[in-house]
Parts: sequence; C-alpha cells; structure tokens
Amino acid sequence: MEPSTNMLEGAMSSGISILVVEDEIITARDIEAKLKKLGHAVVGIASSGEEAIQKAAELTPDMILMDITLEGKMDGIEASIEIDKHQNLPIIYLTAHTDLITLHRAKVTEPHGYIVKPFTQRDLIITISMALYKHRMEMKLKIMNQMLSLFLQPISLEKKLQQALEMIVSIPRMFLQTRGSIYLIDSDPNTLVLKASLSSSECPAVAVGQCLCGLAASSRGVVFADKIDKRHTLQQDGLPHGHYCVPILAGNDLIGVLNIYVKEGHKQDTSEENILTAYANVIANALHSSR
Repeated sequence: MEPSTNMLEGAMSSGISILVVEDEIITARDIEAKLKKLGHAVVGIASSGEEAIQKAAELTPDMILMDITLEGKMDGIEASIEIDKHQNLPIIYLTAHTDLITLHRAKVTEPHGYIVKPFTQRDLIITISMALYKHRMEMKLKIMNQMLSLFLQPISLEKKLQQALEMIVSIPRMFLQTRGSIYLIDSDPNTLVLKASLSSSECPAVAVGQCLCGLAASSRGVVFADKIDKRHTLQQDGLPHGHYCVPILAGNDLIGVLNIYVKEGHKQDTSEENILTAYANVIANALHSSR
C-alpha cells in the first residue's frame, strides 16, 4: 500500500531529534544525511550498545534508529531492552539480517518499526511516520488509564485536575509547550472558572463566548489557534503561542474547557484533537459521575 501524500508531507515537516546507533561510520553518516534532508536533527551517533544506552540518557532524543548488529558485547536488541527500562522512546531497528531467529528476538522487544538494509529515504519517511503514530497512540492509552485511576483516588478535585493536566501535556512529540489549564462551570452557567493551571498567566474566570476558551464553550467544539490573534481578547501575556481549547462535555451538558498551549506556528492536527477530546471525555465522565 502506497503512503498518502499527507502522511509523507507530515513526516517531512515534523522534524524530530534522532539518535543513530550504527557501527559502520560511513553507513551512519549516510543515514544522518538522509535524516537531515527530511528535516530531522541527528543529536548523536553511537557505535556500540553501551554507547547507545549512555547517549540515549544524556541526549534524550525523540527517537532511536538502532542497528541490531553492533560492536562490543551488547547488540542492538539488548541495548534497546536496557534503554526501554529507563526511557519511553520509539525505537526503529536497522538490520541487514532477515533470518528468523533475529526477527523473533527483535519482535519480542516490540519495536516501533523495522527497516531492512539497504533502504531509501522513502523507507525512512514511512517508517518514522508510522513509529511516531504508534508511540503516540500507546501514550494516549497509557495516560487515559492513569487518568481513570486518578479520579478514583481519595484526593481533592483540584489535585485530580492538576495531576490530569500534567499527564496530558507529558505526551512526547505532541504538545510543544507544557502549559495549559482546566476551566469548569461553577455556580454561574455562563462563566468558566479556573480550577487547574500550568501557567501563571491564566485568567481566573472567562465568560462563555469570550476569548478562545469561551468560544469553545459556546460552540461546543474544538477551537484552535496557531498564534495570538484577535480572538485572544483576555490574553494575559505576550509570549508567542497557540492553543487547543476543547470543551469538556457530558452529553449535551457543558462541564468546562480543557486549554492546552502549543508553540506558535504549530499546525492543527486532527489526531491531536481526537486525543484531547478523549481526555476531555474522561474528565467529563469522572466529574459527571461524582455529581
């Protein structure tokens, strides 16, 4: 099946930091050149499993391209197992071997992709794009389960919402600013009241229909901005940013709004909106049940 144009363009535009683990320096430099042409940043090159573990911890890349056959006592599969114990990173295996024993050992570690040498730039585009998507979906499910458990804990509503907000913005390669807030409808059905925040500049209250959060509340739909625009009528600071504002709904009842900051110029993404809506639904169902 041929990848869609949108998928390829998305992979080209979403530059990420990558650690290349390859013991053949000429091959490593060729991979580095291919990745740079795709707009990605190679933060380091490691030639052994031991070095890969060290650099993964020091450089905290968004992804690792890991050759299976490496110099030293540890191969790429063993290195990946060690890295996975401490860091939740998508790993793509690179190998010239296609024997069943190697494939089975690699499969057991649940990699996010597998590329057989020699490979093309197009192979990299497709595999990296799919690996990022798979990793994001895994994180989405993990955080949803954590949020469900969180709302069952005997702690205050404010602490639950604050911890839920921190979980949401922790998804790697999705939210480019760890800032956001959760507003709820309190006693006045026309006013959103701030209940949790990761920004010191949030408005304590927002009228339904006013500013981006208020517009999300009145429209019952996701409101996106890639920069500070004329809709930011209550903007508290001038730092460049954008927003996803997602209504928190229980059926037709408005519970509140989930507000997440993104980097200025961030492109609107349907998959991101779907993930945020899923989180908003978890919050809505938890609050609706408690009421």
